Amino acid sequence: MALLEVEALTKSFGGVTAIADLSFDVPPGQVYSVIGPNGAGKTTLFNMLSGIYHPDDGSIRFMDQGVVGRQPHQVAALGVSRTFQNLQMFFNMSVLDNVMVGCHLRTRTGLFSAALRLPRIKREEKLSRQWAREALAICHLDKFIGQEAGSLPYGVLKRLEIARALAVEPKLLLMDEPAAGLNDTETLEMRKLIRRICESGITVLLVEHNMGLVMQVSDRILVLDYGSRLAEGTPVEIQNDRRVIEAYLGGEVQYAL
Repeated sequence: MALLEVEALTKSFGGVTAIADLSFDVPPGQVYSVIGPNGAGKTTLFNMLSGIYHPDDGSIRFMDQGVVGRQPHQVAALGVSRTFQNLQMFFNMSVLDNVMVGCHLRTRTGLFSAALRLPRIKREEKLSRQWAREALAICHLDKFIGQEAGSLPYGVLKRLEIARALAVEPKLLLMDEPAAGLNDTETLEMRKLIRRICESGITVLLVEHNMGLVMQVSDRILVLDYGSRLAEGTPVEIQNDRRVIEAYLGGEVQYAL
């Protein structure tokens, strides 16, 4: 059974259709990538999957539960976490504290308990620190744990945002342009991290413009063009699909990292 099922999804802004009658399934335990030229509708799709936008028509089901109509925090509570193309960090907080923010959906303490500083508060804070450290370890960020986020280089911050998303303990991780702005060494580390996350049991839905990374890390690829499904298949199938090649460059292309 598919982990994520999207059926006949449509979203328009004024007279512009960003996503048009789009359907696809994401199996569990895979890296499933969504690619397409600028303006193809990739970010709009992610915003609908995470509850930021609501579609005009169609359905989204995650683990056989409806997503449409839920708010972002409710979607996250189902087990869907995401990163953003533009960093969303608390730059004046430590690396550990940034990731602990992502643990709040796993805790049960309310405002009343927090105000009274009940014993449960300390237990949950200890658990949150443990969960945050585990997420940081997956992203190889242990050595930065006490540093202020604003003092770190861009490549480290990209991994920090992923660690915070992992602290939610998602079943599905939406990754929006994780390699944007990275150099070759950082991109290689990102590729290894994506596979490491997938091998840990978390399904990854990836939007990425770096075709070398996409072709090497993906199990399946969905290609969008003007909000519609142009092609879907394995990396080899997509590389050899004439419609995909023409949509990108109008001719043959080779992918290398």
